[in-house]
Amino acid sequence: MKDLTNLEVTVHSNSTLSLYNTAIADLCRFKNPVPTTIEMLEAEPDFVMGQVFNGHINLWTTDRDDLQWCLESLKAIATIDASGLTPRERMHVSALQTWAKGDLVGASRQLDEILIEYPMDIMALLSGHQLDFFLGDALNLRGRVCRVLPDWDKQHPLYGFLLGMLSFGLEEAGHYERAEHVAMEAVQINPQDIWGIHAVAHALEMQNKYVQGASFMQAYEKHWQNDNVMVSHNAIHQGLFLLETGDLGKAVEVYDNFVHWENIEPIPMALVDASSVLWRLYLEDEELGNRAKTLTDSWKQKSDQQFYAFNDAHAMIAFAADNDHDAARTLLSDLKDYALFGDKTTTNHSMSLQTGLPVCEAIYSFTQGDYHTTIAKLLPIKNTTAQFGGSHAQRDIFDRTLLEAAIRAGRKPLARALVNERLMARPNSPYNAKKLDQVLSLAS
Repeated sequence: MKDLTNLEVTVHSNSTLSLYNTAIADLCRFKNPVPTTIEMLEAEPDFVMGQVFNGHINLWTTDRDDLQWCLESLKAIATIDASGLTPRERMHVSALQTWAKGDLVGASRQLDEILIEYPMDIMALLSGHQLDFFLGDALNLRGRVCRVLPDWDKQHPLYGFLLGMLSFGLEEAGHYERAEHVAMEAVQINPQDIWGIHAVAHALEMQNKYVQGASFMQAYEKHWQNDNVMVSHNAIHQGLFLLETGDLGKAVEVYDNFVHWENIEPIPMALVDASSVLWRLYLEDEELGNRAKTLTDSWKQKSDQQFYAFNDAHAMIAFAADNDHDAARTLLSDLKDYALFGDKTTTNHSMSLQTGLPVCEAIYSFTQGDYHTTIAKLLPIKNTTAQFGGSHAQRDIFDRTLLEAAIRAGRKPLARALVNERLMARPNSPYNAKKLDQVLSLAS
């Protein structure tokens, strides 16, 4: 039988195949595919691409607690006679095994190899794109989609979602105007393209189009605020536009309604979004109320994983902003132990050693008023933080931390150099203009 991209799959019933196609389409829209996946695997546990799909979506979460479900799928796959599988399916099994072992770089490479042979493989493209994001690989975020796009029929119902992915890759690779154009095309094709909406937001932010960005996010609220797993992430994009335009009250309202609140399920990727907004407010001495404490309570349920260094850095933000010294010091101790004794074959180990640990040390030092240590930790890695993932917009909090530390430490030449760099990239940013005024007011 063939799936919705006309690729052969080893499956025994049309109903199972239909569920698989639905799950794939849901994932393109970032609608939660878990209920459909459970139904699919209950109907046919030996459906190998169904098990591969389940493995992938549980690794997308960057939550060690979900790794168990990926490993369960690998156990199920191990009972299937590999000789009855297609070559593509065997390649997928190998890539999933690599990813589950913590080798994100190797898995990314294997998914690229699948796409070279099978450019219509939407599963390899979706997960490869996410791995590029987790690895901060801007060139492959763009290149992976570019390599396969000409092989797709523009009339295919999933084609528009490839444009959303391409736009994000273009933006991260520095092609901002082109990214905006492609992203707008994507959301015109599919107004519910959640990744495409997010790509529009990224492209507009990088071009200093804050008023336009806030208007766009408001116009698409009915799409990004409902029935998808990226509500909090698109909410922070709306919040960032509002912060730049000076509407702090509305930005905080968006945070409270869509990003984080008491007793919310602690999903690391959503908690990252909350930390990202909260830290921007903290750096500007805005009143946080009970939000840092509430966020700390959520992060404490996930902060002992040492599974994805980007998450660790954002957990530290919550602990440091909340002045929870015990939690912050425990996380630092765990990270130092992990650096010494953790599995050095995993991608996350090198991420933690090179970027995650110094970032966490810098964040904690900042909240202790030790701005010189913050500078000492962040300055050597300021141009390489992409190594532990995230987007330009997400990683900007570390650049802001370095700049703010330089200002508070009274290091005017460094602060001036840093703000000059920001102004060259975003000359119309109200935040950058504010920082320039602060730098110029420093004693020489």
